[in-house]
Amino acid sequence: MIELLSSHGGDILRGLVNTIAIVAIGFAAGAIAGTALAFPLGAERAAVRLPVRCYVEAIRNTPFLIQAMLIFATVGVFRLRIDPQVAGVLAVAIYTSAYMAEIVRGALKSVPEGQWDAAAALGLRSMRRFRLIILPQLLPFALPACVNLVGTVAKESAFLSAVSVPELTFAGQVVIAQTFKVFEVWAIIGGLYLALVLVILAIARRLENRMAWLQPA
Repeated sequence: MIELLSSHGGDILRGLVNTIAIVAIGFAAGAIAGTALAFPLGAERAAVRLPVRCYVEAIRNTPFLIQAMLIFATVGVFRLRIDPQVAGVLAVAIYTSAYMAEIVRGALKSVPEGQWDAAAALGLRSMRRFRLIILPQLLPFALPACVNLVGTVAKESAFLSAVSVPELTFAGQVVIAQTFKVFEVWAIIGGLYLALVLVILAIARRLENRMAWLQPA
């Protein structure tokens, strides 16, 4: 295994870096989109709520691999030139947005109605009202679910190898094709995914500790 790492460690490392970049950028974009979708998702008017609900349910109840393949197929149908990593980021963002919309919708319901009224009484514009008053109160409710989601996204991103996105699993497949060391390579790849998710959990625990003063009673 040491020999394998010395000869192909750079390829595996590049795959890991690509995975981290794809997950980080895609998750951030999906979190922003999901937060925006949470408001119409919780709207009382069916005409506003139903289209977003259909989108959320369609994404949440279909496999991530199928979604990624559909994105690449759509690119092919319209004969668009797009970098595979960009398409991978788009797939992660779409997947994340649907789950994040539900997370934020639930967190919004956890904020007392009086807080919205108090924020409005301060005379702040809607965006500043949300950012300064409501958002800090959402975080304790949303953070645990967000941590689970980013860990899931990190693992699900392995399916992007099926559409030739040069992430960690794809790098492992390339190394296996060159060395025929199946067990050793997958052991390394699995260990790196485990380490990545554990790092995410460790960061999340630190954030939770730093926000202890925000925890609901």
